[in-house]
Amino acid sequence: MVVVLDLRKEEVTRLGQRVLVVTDTERLAAGQQVLQGVLSSRLVRSVLVVALGPEPRLPPALTGESRRVLWVGDPCGILWNADTGEAAHGPEVSSEAILIDLLSQPEVFDQVVGELGEIPYGTASPGWRIVAGRIDPEVLAQAFTDVADRFAGPIQHDTAVFASPLATALPVLSGTADLPADLLDALVPDGRMERLYRQARDRLARAGRALDDLGYLSTVLARAAVVDEVIAAGRALAEFRDAVERLFAEVDHSDEDAADTLAANGVRSAAPAGMGHAEIAAELRADVSAALAERKSLMRLVSRLRTLADQSAPIGSAAFVPGCRRRCPDGLLNDLHAPAEFPRGLLNRFVFWRRSRARWRDQLALGDARVALDELRSLLEQVAASEWALGEARMHTSDAARTVAAALSEICTQVSATLSDWSRAEAGQAAASPALDEEVTVRLRDRGGQLREVITGDLLDAVTVWLDAAWPALEHGDYRDVQAGLERRVDETLRQYRYHLAHRGVQEKPEFGTTDAGRQDLVDAVWRQSQQVVRALQAPPGGQMLQLCGDRDLSLLLRQAYAVRFAPRAVRGQGNPPGVVWTRSGQYAGTLRLVPLRPGTVEENWSGDGA
Repeated sequence: MVVVLDLRKEEVTRLGQRVLVVTDTERLAAGQQVLQGVLSSRLVRSVLVVALGPEPRLPPALTGESRRVLWVGDPCGILWNADTGEAAHGPEVSSEAILIDLLSQPEVFDQVVGELGEIPYGTASPGWRIVAGRIDPEVLAQAFTDVADRFAGPIQHDTAVFASPLATALPVLSGTADLPADLLDALVPDGRMERLYRQARDRLARAGRALDDLGYLSTVLARAAVVDEVIAAGRALAEFRDAVERLFAEVDHSDEDAADTLAANGVRSAAPAGMGHAEIAAELRADVSAALAERKSLMRLVSRLRTLADQSAPIGSAAFVPGCRRRCPDGLLNDLHAPAEFPRGLLNRFVFWRRSRARWRDQLALGDARVALDELRSLLEQVAASEWALGEARMHTSDAARTVAAALSEICTQVSATLSDWSRAEAGQAAASPALDEEVTVRLRDRGGQLREVITGDLLDAVTVWLDAAWPALEHGDYRDVQAGLERRVDETLRQYRYHLAHRGVQEKPEFGTTDAGRQDLVDAVWRQSQQVVRALQAPPGGQMLQLCGDRDLSLLLRQAYAVRFAPRAVRGQGNPPGVVWTRSGQYAGTLRLVPLRPGTVEENWSGDGA
């Protein structure tokens, strides 16, 4: 990092290993003590001074071998060929901000300081041939608007389910996969509910056998015995149904004594392995991370999470009480409690007897009763699994999914609003400076779609980072902690990303980036195909460049030059000249020329604070 200290505007508030001092030549003498303090600080490793104005007068603090000064006689500059001496008017706009921005790159700063160490008196006039890599403000503004719309779009219904190959809990808890068979075996052998079920099953079987044994020559007493067995079976079935209904109505998974009550009734309610808070949070994290990595729409992901929350939320066993009556209706129990009489009619022929007995079998509804009994048991086992054994896990899944959906919705709102602000700010910015070649900027104008995808990908990577703090909180069921500090984290990351885009460009991956996000294709299409970049990097130091001085200042310069060549490291590849300084910045590529001053040109001013 390079600390920029502008003596024309501010006092010294902080220092670092690299300090870029900016001032004008008239204030250099007055800044003697400040410069002495900077140069003698143990925090400072190297100092580079940019002195703007006519007549390079330097205070005693800048004498000796440690002097590293760039003299800018005129920040508008003049086009000058150092080899031939030919000169022409420059763009007539100040390049001061570009020079400061360029020297604020640590890689360029270090190289310039090193080159000045080889130049007599450590003082030179800077010049350059540079290609600008800045994105056109209008193009960037439109990209920000497009990405903002993607983050603020309407909720899109998503029918996809959370069922990755590695997920075992979420598909079961959301009902998109069948309950495990061992979980459905909920009745404890010889437990109360198992005994009631077995009693009803045995009574129905006895009634069926009694009816089967009824013969052509059976007596009225024999038929009465069948009726008694049917009535006893009906009572046993009613008792089982009533017991199931009472359990459904009285037991809830959230009750403190639910486990004891179910155990007393012979019903298993222990949650199976792999359905704890940590496992659920891990699977949810894996699915959300996969969706973000696949660049899925955040609004679609929010919908998907809300659907998961709805599907997994337990509804309570009391909601299944009516289901008991549907499976075993009162009419069926009434038929068993008051069985139909044996059909009357002609009994003198065997064929009529068989028909009469078959008709009576249908009227007694023993087959319907057995079906009702089995369906009641199946319902009990399903409720025991989904509402009691998995009740806590399903509630955690529902709350966790809804919490993450709320966090993503908050992120979308904040990101969209911030990008809209960025878009308005960019729309009012000026285009690239005429002091720079604009081929890369022009090429970027035609890559708005790619630019939009890169920014979208970067921000989706940021979402992954923003959610990092959520998963440990969800593991412990601390739902409120998920959104605690979220707004601050998002705001801080967005500020860093804004700085990144302004100073490093889209071709450099941000610190929170996890994927390429399509930026390599953009680099290949824009930077590596630019002939201006190649020419700027290969420019001879003595050729025509923009020299930051006035026409009168040319007589103070030697006709020899040192070159510092630089380019974004994302552009690094074959065909580049040797000695290029690869920078993290994506704004500039080209050659910075350092022209030494003639001996005796630099006046050491001993007036002012240094007197």
